[in-house]
Amino acid sequence: MTTTLTRDQVVEICGRLDDMRIASIIGTGASPAELMEARSWLAADDVLGGDLGKRLDPRISRLIELLRADEPDWDDC
Repeated sequence: MTTTLTRDQVVEICGRLDDMRIASIIGTGASPAELMEARSWLAADDVLGGDLGKRLDPRISRLIELLRADEPDWDDC
């Protein structure tokens, strides 16, 4: 049985986020382990992740999108 995230767990794993983003992350129904995996993917080198050929779970992909939402869009620079 997986446990869905609480606000405190999101803050513990990701640090301070705005309330809307926290609510969106919780709304995915993700578990703490899934959020930690999404954070690991963000911390890893994108090239390495692609080379490993590991296919992301759709929920992990959504979490990554939510966590990246405030990153600058380098194409606009």
